[in-house]
Amino acid sequence: MRTSGTYLRSIGVHLPPVVGIETAVAEGRYPADEVEHFQLRGAAVAGDVPAPELGLRAARQAFERSGGLSPHDLDLLLYCDVWHQGPEGWAPQYYLQQHLTGGHVPAVELRQGCCGLFNALQLAAGYLRPGGSALLVGADNHGTPLVDRWRMIEGTVMGDAGCALLLTTDTGFAELLSVNVRVVPEAEAVNDGGVPMFPPDATVGRPLDFAARNREFRNRLLHGDGAQVMLAIQTAMLELADRTLKEADLTLDDVARVAFPHVRRDDVEHRGVNWFGLTLADTTWEYGAGVGHLGVGDQFVALDHLLATGALAPRDHMMLLGFGAGTTLACAVLRILDIPPEYAS
Repeated sequence: MRTSGTYLRSIGVHLPPVVGIETAVAEGRYPADEVEHFQLRGAAVAGDVPAPELGLRAARQAFERSGGLSPHDLDLLLYCDVWHQGPEGWAPQYYLQQHLTGGHVPAVELRQGCCGLFNALQLAAGYLRPGGSALLVGADNHGTPLVDRWRMIEGTVMGDAGCALLLTTDTGFAELLSVNVRVVPEAEAVNDGGVPMFPPDATVGRPLDFAARNREFRNRLLHGDGAQVMLAIQTAMLELADRTLKEADLTLDDVARVAFPHVRRDDVEHRGVNWFGLTLADTTWEYGAGVGHLGVGDQFVALDHLLATGALAPRDHMMLLGFGAGTTLACAVLRILDIPPEYAS
């Protein structure tokens, strides 16, 4: 989807304090024999701060950085998440309306796995009219009894964060040139673990163990047409990135940095870096290894980090790639137009 004329006005991030991997090992939460192999350094841990509050704090920062845009100027609010947000039957986007925007703006929760903010970019870019603006929020707190953030995914630790993007059609520090999301339905069962769909896990207190579920899915592939499924994922990702770059009138050589999900190092290498002829230094993996996999926010929190550390400059291009349950694949390309003053120091 070509999205030229759509701008990122500001980013807001609320990242809780990081618990180091050494602390997790000392507390018996993370296996000591995996530290050297996976090279993870820690995870942002929000404690008992609810995910919608993380999102609200990030959204407030985005407006503080927006150069005068008001919550009452919004035309759309999209809230993205992967994990439970609060009381069952309660909607997190309305928490932001109560405490930030008011009730005039259409507000929708999106559940699209770890690619949720890419879907939000697509929807917002198609929804906005000249002069319009949208707030896209992603937030998760994984510190709940049904998950073990340190062992839920082999080679990955789960972090907590709130992330907010202000999207406009007039001006911003970066232009969204193109964004696309694609599903490989043959891999729909990657995270189901072979467990019943009903009753749902949370209603019976069934823990979420992605490591075990992914092993179960791989075993199913070994007894079926697994090679074709994995090839379909790789082909779809390469085609998606190629399409997104072409829509942006760019090639991979024009891209300064690439953001991947904050997942295990060898997955980034084998499912990303090698496919595109990159090195880990071209990616944001090193940063992600220090804060954990943040659910929907990885690539956009990493973008904020790159701006803050001076790793991006005006006229640079950045590609953001997403992998999620489904299997969902996503790609977006940005052109940096200016470095906002909040990052100047």
